[in-house]
Order: sequence, then structure tokens, then C-alpha cells
Amino acid sequence: MARPFEQLSLSNPNEMEDEGFDEACDMLTEEDHTYCPICTHSQEDASLIDRLNQLERNMTGTTSANEIYKTMAMVYNSQRQPILNQNKYAPEITVEQIRRHYTLHRLNLKDIVSKEIMAVNNMQVHFRKYQVATMNSKTGVKKLDSKAMNEWVKLSKHKLELIKYYNGPLAKNKKKATNSIKPYEFT
Repeated sequence: MARPFEQLSLSNPNEMEDEGFDEACDMLTEEDHTYCPICTHSQEDASLIDRLNQLERNMTGTTSANEIYKTMAMVYNSQRQPILNQNKYAPEITVEQIRRHYTLHRLNLKDIVSKEIMAVNNMQVHFRKYQVATMNSKTGVKKLDSKAMNEWVKLSKHKLELIKYYNGPLAKNKKKATNSIKPYEFT
């Protein structure tokens, strides 16, 4: 049985499993489709969900994702009680449910591109440390591997293109002012 990526030994790249054989598989494992109160109830109180969406858009890039989700949960919970007081349904929503919704059900291009930039940067660091250069243990002479250097340059160009996009079209999306939540109309 194949182990998850986290359990593979990175210290010994020649590690072999005792039994079985490698099979092609999806690189990503999709989480099971569980109930999402934000998706389910987004139409019932659009102003509150819009407020959460605005918070996420405005805070991305300046605040850690976990802090954004905590803030969103606090805002939701502070606005939930007035909804309940009007005898309307407002489900309890946890920070974990907010995290799941905003990472699996809603795309934030700025967040995706910034994570991609960091991933490419980490790949470059790995190439620089372990693959681009070798040193003779006796003479101390360093040699550059031209194939690995070409891969490093490709990563560098890709990263620079991502940075241009991040600072160009994505940066031009003006942050909308956070509107206050409108009071409910009584009929």
C-alpha cells in the first residue's frame, strides 16, 4: 500500500517498499465532499456572505490565511445573532468550515499565485543547494551542471512571470471598501 507524501523518507531516496509495485495515481487527493454551510446557505443571507468574501479579498496578501479565517468566523458569529433574533435560520459555522470553503470551493487568484511563487522559489533553493553545483571532495573544485542550471533558469523565468502577473493584473484589482451589513427589512 502506498504511503502519503508526508510519510515518505526524504533522507533515503533509494528506499524501496518491501511489497507491491508503483501504480499511477492522482498527485492530489480530493477531500470527501462534506456538507458546506456557506455554499448551502449563501443565497439566504447574501449580504453576510458578501461581507465574508470582501474580507477574504481585502486581507489576502497582508494577513495569514489562518488569521483571515478566524476573523471571518468572528464577523459571521457577531452577525449571526441578529439573524437568529428574526427567527431566520443561520447555521453555526466553524473556522474549519470557513477554511474548507475558501480553499476548496472558492478560488482566490491572488492567494493561488502567491503560493505558486513561493513553491517555485522553494524549488529554486533546492536546485541551488543540491543539483546545480558539485564540489570535488579532494580538490575543492566546484563544477556547474549545465542541465540543472538550465532547469534553474527556467524556474527563475517562470517565477518572474508569476511576479509580473501578481504585481500587474492582480494588483490592479482595486480593493473594494468593506460595506456595512445592511439591516433586515421587516414585513
